[in-house]
Amino acid sequence: MDDITLVAKIDCDATLYVSPMHDRTYSEFVECDNLGGSGGYFIARERKNQFEILAKAASLDAAREIFALLTSPRLAAS
Repeated sequence: MDDITLVAKIDCDATLYVSPMHDRTYSEFVECDNLGGSGGYFIARERKNQFEILAKAASLDAAREIFALLTSPRLAAS
């Protein structure tokens, strides 16, 4: 797995991250193993100094696509 981190400032209060998570960090900070283990890429948001995992992607390509969707300029509904 590539040790890649993607970061984007969403607004003045929130930052979006995509990154793999090391086994030790996963076991220390994920209370329940409802995410299927430390493999994959985690999409997380930091808001007001609190991290929240929003999603998990199985591959780097999927993680990049989710990141692009979440960080792309929003189009107004017509």
